[in-house]
Amino acid sequence: MSTDPLFRATMEHLLQGGVVCSVATPEIHNYLASTANQEQVSAYLSPLGRGLAQTRDMVSFYAVYLDTDDASTRRILRHQFDDLTNNWEAMIRWLRMSRSTSEQHHPIVAMDVISESEWLKAIESSSALQDELEVIATKFGLRGKVRDPRQRLRHLLEKLDKMGYLEPIGTSGSMYQATGKWSLLRDLMEWVRQQEGIEAAEREEEEELSQDQEDLFHGAP
Repeated sequence: MSTDPLFRATMEHLLQGGVVCSVATPEIHNYLASTANQEQVSAYLSPLGRGLAQTRDMVSFYAVYLDTDDASTRRILRHQFDDLTNNWEAMIRWLRMSRSTSEQHHPIVAMDVISESEWLKAIESSSALQDELEVIATKFGLRGKVRDPRQRLRHLLEKLDKMGYLEPIGTSGSMYQATGKWSLLRDLMEWVRQQEGIEAAEREEEEELSQDQEDLFHGAP
C-alpha cells in the first residue's frame, strides 16, 4: 500500500463501508477528485474484489463489491441491506417532512443546511407536522413520555448525525449540513423502485400467461 497518509485514510474509510463526500470527509473527497488518485484506489481495491463507485449526482464515492454472485458477498450485502431497511420507512417520512420544514422546500439533499430553529418553527406551527415528527421518532425507536417537538427534533437530528447523514456546523449543535449519504440513499431507493417495477411487470406477465393457458385448457376463443 502507498505510504501516502491520504491514500491510507481513503482505503480504510472505503473498506469500512464509509461514504466519501465534501461535507463529512473533505480531505478524502479532495483526494479522490483527482482521476489519477481514483485509478490508484481502484487498482488497490480490484484484487480485493472491490471497486470504486460514485453516486448518480457525482457527490459521493463509495466502495462496491465486484462479484455479487459470490455467496459470502451476497450474505454481506443482505446484512447491509437489512440494516438499511430497518429504518427505511422512517427515512422516507423524514425526506417527505423535510419538504415542508426546510428553507429550500424540497426533500433534503447532500450539502443542504439544516437549522434546528427554522425546522422547529415550521413544526410547531403545524399539528400535522408535529404528528409526523412523533411517528418518525417512534419509527427510529426514539420514544418519550412527553410530546415535545423541540426534544423530538433534537433527538432525531442527533440520531441522523450518528448515522452519518448529518454533519454538525460549529459547536452549538443547532446547525447541520446534509452529507453525501443522502445521495447514496436516493440511489438505493431508486434501485428498489426499479426492482419492484420489474417484479410487478413479471407478475403481470405470469398472470397473463396463466390466464392464456387456462383459456386454452377450457377452449376459450
